[in-house]
Amino acid sequence: MTVLNSHQALVISLCEWIEDHLGCGIALPELALISGFSVWYMQSVFRATTGIAIGRYIRERKLTEAVYRLRETDLRVLDIAVEFGFNSQSQFTTLFKKYYGITPQACRQNPHLKLRLTPPLLLAAANVA
Repeated sequence: MTVLNSHQALVISLCEWIEDHLGCGIALPELALISGFSVWYMQSVFRATTGIAIGRYIRERKLTEAVYRLRETDLRVLDIAVEFGFNSQSQFTTLFKKYYGITPQACRQNPHLKLRLTPPLLLAAANVA
């Protein structure tokens, strides 16, 4: 039987909510309100439990899912940007290029290129002891 401590339970709950809302603009104050904790406490628990800042995790999850859409669909880059809550194609392309070193179009044209993708932390929930 797996027993979760309160920090692990909070992180799992946050990750589940994030996964369900990747298409939205996720604001940390909103996420803190949903969690029932302050932004500071939520951020510090998330980082202490996962080793990554919650804002970075959200960004990386959105970009990872965007990579899958680019590689598996013919959706326009603009449509993918909007799907994941980016304000514009330009904002999405700038962040994508900063993170992966290539444009979304180059990612689509080179589907075998290895990129650092961030899987959902939900999978780790089953392994928590």
